[in-house]
Amino acid sequence: LGATGLTGAALVTWYARLLGATVGRDVDLHSLPPGTGMLRLGKGASVEPEVDLTGYWVDGDVLHLGAISIGPRARVGARSMLCPGAVVGAGAEVAPGSAVFGTVPDGEYWAGSPAVLRADDARGPWRDRPTGSRLWVGAYAATAVLLGLLPVLATLVALVPLLVWADRPAAADDLVGLLVWLPLSTVIGLLTLAVLVWAVVRVAASVIAAGVHPVRSAPGLAVWATVRVLDEARSWLFPLYSSTLTPWWLRRLGARIGTDVEASTVLMVPSLTQVNDESFLADDTLIGGYELGGGWLRVEKVKIGKRAFVGNSGMAAPGRKVPKASLVAVLSAAPRRGTARSGESWLGSPPAPLRRTTGAEVDHRTYHPPTRLRVV
Repeated sequence: LGATGLTGAALVTWYARLLGATVGRDVDLHSLPPGTGMLRLGKGASVEPEVDLTGYWVDGDVLHLGAISIGPRARVGARSMLCPGAVVGAGAEVAPGSAVFGTVPDGEYWAGSPAVLRADDARGPWRDRPTGSRLWVGAYAATAVLLGLLPVLATLVALVPLLVWADRPAAADDLVGLLVWLPLSTVIGLLTLAVLVWAVVRVAASVIAAGVHPVRSAPGLAVWATVRVLDEARSWLFPLYSSTLTPWWLRRLGARIGTDVEASTVLMVPSLTQVNDESFLADDTLIGGYELGGGWLRVEKVKIGKRAFVGNSGMAAPGRKVPKASLVAVLSAAPRRGTARSGESWLGSPPAPLRRTTGAEVDHRTYHPPTRLRVV
């Protein structure tokens, strides 16, 4: 299963302690800890998914290595990077997609790459810390193991043709004959895995609702399981995430996907996502996801407008809307609702308006390509 299969589950905090990290009580760690063990997490700290906590980088022949400290009740947003020696003070907040090179003082809100002060007061948790049963720890651990076993189950099903219809080899030379069954077994395995992923997402969607939920609750577990299994599925089922089948697949998962949408290796909570006609979602875009803070998990509906463009590794946080014909650049974040208008472009995190010249004519091959181009 590997340690990465435990990311976000309750067991990852134990894994961090085994590596030598200092982890306080009530920590929500949804990213992998550094292998060096040079990490300190204060009581009630929250670290969202895909945060870089490695604590080192290489510059030519020089290794820069340092400890990382995250204070009590501090929050670190998704896809941020804490560089060697970074310190996030108590109750402080680092916005998603930021890079921290120094110290974030207590209680402040920092964002950007490099991160700078954006507000004197962090947003803080949405409510007082909830009280949840310790049984949810076991539920997260069991779910992590179950998700890790999905490829194993699919592989077992793929072996059925070999066990039922293929002749049992009597000698080593007969093993070559089994290769005839390999294409069929591969297709059966991929279809089985796709059905298993689909089932997990659709079952989880039945208990997911927009709003703020305790991390240790059925909606919290369902959101986490959805994001984790779809993150893995981008590798397991890569053909479904890198072809014209992608919009069809996202619809099957429960997302509202318009016509002529192009998407590739996108990560989302399907039941809360709407992508309008002729939009484009590039590689590794994060549409929605979830936020953590003080034992709570927040998810909201996300909408991508008609003919909008979200660049590689772009992000639209929970509750955000990308207006019609707008552009969110590579490694950038979508602006807050009400701050963007149709046809605007945004760059960076936090996003800043980017000037662009819009042509008077629209190349119809972009949005309505002829059949011959689709076939190619």
